[in-house]
Amino acid sequence: MRTVVAGTALLGVVLSGCSALQFRTAERDSGPVRVAVQDKAGENPTPAPPEDGLPEGMKEVSVNLGAECPVDVSLAMADDWSEGTGTDAFHSFTRGASVADRDVVAITCTQGYDESPQSVVDAKKKFAFSEQGSSVISQRTGSLAAGSYWSFHGVLGASEILAIDQKPTSMYGARIGYKTNGRLVEIGVEMRALESDTAAADEFKKMLPTVTLDDEKVPAPRFK
Repeated sequence: MRTVVAGTALLGVVLSGCSALQFRTAERDSGPVRVAVQDKAGENPTPAPPEDGLPEGMKEVSVNLGAECPVDVSLAMADDWSEGTGTDAFHSFTRGASVADRDVVAITCTQGYDESPQSVVDAKKKFAFSEQGSSVISQRTGSLAAGSYWSFHGVLGASEILAIDQKPTSMYGARIGYKTNGRLVEIGVEMRALESDTAAADEFKKMLPTVTLDDEKVPAPRFK
């Protein structure tokens, strides 16, 4: 008994007299939780994602596309985006003081004239990124509860009508063929910035996976 007490007391003195000692716990993919005492701090535990699932520094922005297209569209955005004037079926957000390099996010809805949600998507894929210098870098297609989607990341050539200031432009977005109230519509979510603006591109990579239609997530491609 005396040996146990003495050993415990000695351990307490060692720990209290050495402020450099650190306790760390870490969970691995397998195996038990380990507790260690070491003379310097180890790796910090991996932080848990936010409870709301939104990227750090962003908030959810939601728009309704009106009576002709009664669909709620939402995505995560930072506070420095400003919404401009538009219509129920057209919402635009911009960032930057100069038109020559202004970042743009556009959310739109138009009547679909194709036979099905999938044919809406197929037509958009056929004619998008079609000008010289344009290319699709990564993309994904699939089905939603009420339609079909095409999500993408590409570069618009300088001659594309949506290119910013007639310069190569990065575009991230999704085009969706959707059925609502018995009508076929085409919904677009597009994010554009000059190709040279790598910070905006990094932000778009975080924003695109947060796009939802009527609370259903639109899957994003794997970015290359």
